[in-house]
Amino acid sequence: MLTILTLLFVALSLRSLSRSIRGEGELVSLGIESDPRIDLTPAQITSIRKIGKWEFLSVQMEEIVDTTHRRFLLPDEQLVRIYRGTIRLGIDMGQLPDSWLETRGDTAILRLPPIRRLDRDFIDEGATQTFFESGMWDNRARSQLYHQARRRMERRFASSQAPAQAERNGREQVTALMRALGFTTVEVSFGNVSVAK
Repeated sequence: MLTILTLLFVALSLRSLSRSIRGEGELVSLGIESDPRIDLTPAQITSIRKIGKWEFLSVQMEEIVDTTHRRFLLPDEQLVRIYRGTIRLGIDMGQLPDSWLETRGDTAILRLPPIRRLDRDFIDEGATQTFFESGMWDNRARSQLYHQARRRMERRFASSQAPAQAERNGREQVTALMRALGFTTVEVSFGNVSVAK
């Protein structure tokens, strides 16, 4: 939410600055009709690119994984751990193609990179807890559990509604930013999908 408010504040500031530079306020006060075309300045485009990683959705996940080492004539060794992580979806504005923005009058057409996971390592190892442990376990066994938890989280996340929700959130946020810059119609595409708003 803070990201959206920050982006809207920047957009409104840039819009106000561009209007004062072009003197739109003076033209209106003199009764002269202003040009309906909206021109983004290089500074505004640079500011949008500098957003960096733009997060549209974050989902906290938890996974319990265990392993058992069976021993002959001895009690089994068991290790049960709880892993927690936050998967963040969004786009990296640093990967914008050269033709990412096209304007036609009061219409903005944006071609953005596909929505992806922003962090490769999303498990918070500081929040990992050992639920049960018997026997001796080395770092290799703990690493295998970590990777098993990660694969399960990724599978569960991919089959959830989260990716679709991230795309809806992304369209809303990008549309709000461009409308704050003065565009009435905003067409946003992530990868190959395009929807006008």
